[in-house]
Amino acid sequence: MKKLLLSTMALLTAAISMTSQAIEVTIDNTTNATVVFAFSYLNDQKDKSLDPDWLVEGWYNVNPHQKALVNLPSDNDVYYLYAEFSNGKKLEGGKGSIKLMVNDRSFAYKQKEVPKKLTRQATFLRARCNQGKSLIKIN
Repeated sequence: MKKLLLSTMALLTAAISMTSQAIEVTIDNTTNATVVFAFSYLNDQKDKSLDPDWLVEGWYNVNPHQKALVNLPSDNDVYYLYAEFSNGKKLEGGKGSIKLMVNDRSFAYKQKEVPKKLTRQATFLRARCNQGKSLIKIN
């Protein structure tokens, strides 16, 4: 019985540590527009003695009336997002927002090392996950 309990505890510990290493963002697009997302998140630092880097990347496409799952490799519960809709609307700004550079094509960079090829600035809104999970429902 003691052996079974120890095995179960080891599995639970492994499951908890696995889920704490990524933010799982579910995007539920219930609109008639395609939505593209960019995210900024604190990278999952294996070596805690190094300075953490905030990464910025885009684009994640979510078609009309579709769901998508995005895994951000971070053990931090705060992240930032920006979205553009094919109908011209945007999801941006708000309290605690930050301005970051984006491009019309796919991109990825460290916030401290902004590539010169990025063409425009966007205002990313601050978001928070709960136990490594986040739901963005677009109505």
